[in-house]
Amino acid sequence: MIYRVEKYLDGFSTCFRQWNATDSHCRFLHGYAIAFKLHFKSTTLDVHNWVWDFGWLKDQSFQIDGMTTKQWFSYMFDHTVVLAENDPALERFKQLAQDGIIQLRTVPFFSCEGIAEFVLKTLSPMISKASNQRAQLYRVDVLENNKNMACAEQEE
Repeated sequence: MIYRVEKYLDGFSTCFRQWNATDSHCRFLHGYAIAFKLHFKSTTLDVHNWVWDFGWLKDQSFQIDGMTTKQWFSYMFDHTVVLAENDPALERFKQLAQDGIIQLRTVPFFSCEGIAEFVLKTLSPMISKASNQRAQLYRVDVLENNKNMACAEQEE
């Protein structure tokens, strides 16, 4: 038996650009109210008969850069500008951040797929370790609006 659960996180106003999208308006700075769907699975349930306790979002024992998971999501994606680490205009955006005009965050590569992979790689090891390998975060969906969604999923 495989059990699966999902956690939906929304309310993140995020601005970004896909700098190398030559034939698309996505090369311009733009924003969305993005949301995340975190997909968990396990072949066994915990003592509460759950795949994963969603209280981990606020649990102080789950820290990413000194923040709870919920705080980390807000830090990374709420009222922020998220750019690829190789964006050729990154230094200009760093100056805007230094001047207090934007809250700049970077990810290894930018796209909704890239954000999904970044979140999956950040959270997955923490969840596996905390559950003694019982539960797995195996997929992350990033919804940039009600029409577009991208995901990153662990290979079986």
